[in-house]
Amino acid sequence: MNLLVDLGNSRIKWALSSGQDWSVGDPFGNEGSATDFDAWREVTTPLRVIVCNSAGDDVVDPLHEWCDKAWGLKPTFLSAQRAQHGVRNCYQDPATLGCDRWLALIAARDQRSGSLAVVDCGTAITVDALLADGQFLGGVISAGPQVATQALLEHASHLHGELKAYSGAFNSDTGSAVGNGALAFAAGGIDKVLSEFSAQLGDNFAVLMTGGWATTIAPLLARAADIKPDLVLQGIEQASREIP
Repeated sequence: MNLLVDLGNSRIKWALSSGQDWSVGDPFGNEGSATDFDAWREVTTPLRVIVCNSAGDDVVDPLHEWCDKAWGLKPTFLSAQRAQHGVRNCYQDPATLGCDRWLALIAARDQRSGSLAVVDCGTAITVDALLADGQFLGGVISAGPQVATQALLEHASHLHGELKAYSGAFNSDTGSAVGNGALAFAAGGIDKVLSEFSAQLGDNFAVLMTGGWATTIAPLLARAADIKPDLVLQGIEQASREIP
């Protein structure tokens, strides 16, 4: 079995896969250099550890050290390519595209044949466009609702916010107003981008959503979205087939 690892800004998602067999583990927190990988202590030594890192360098050395100590393995880190699994990269320097965005596009293309958008709602929100022929057209990146709320509270310390499920625009307390505002503006921003995508993708493109806030934000969108919680992990699995 391969250990597939999605190093996100807030959470580390992982799965064990042999290609046909698939088992997703419980995510755990990314604490940077203090990250505890003991969620894997019962995992039998994998064939390989294959990683998508969208969280920066702080967690990389601890991951290397843990894998070496536990299994004597060195993780393999993936990166975006010029073209892979039917998807073509529009970035001038392909490797500068976030690995998580690239792998989500690969998994989405495997699941849908037409034009589509991939929306990842986590610490950041990304919205990316893919033509039916596999050409990635680019996308946008913004703060997720938790980050947006924290940024507001850091700059306006007299406020407080509470993020829950969206309950509407008419709020009679500040905490609800801030929390619902963050979700409403996240959904509105996604709708704006998807509306612009129609000029290139047509009116009937599919929307695939992933990330920790996907189930909260999807019902707020004007366009129906198909929630795929393991999209990046599925992309890692596909990319892993090319590793000798």
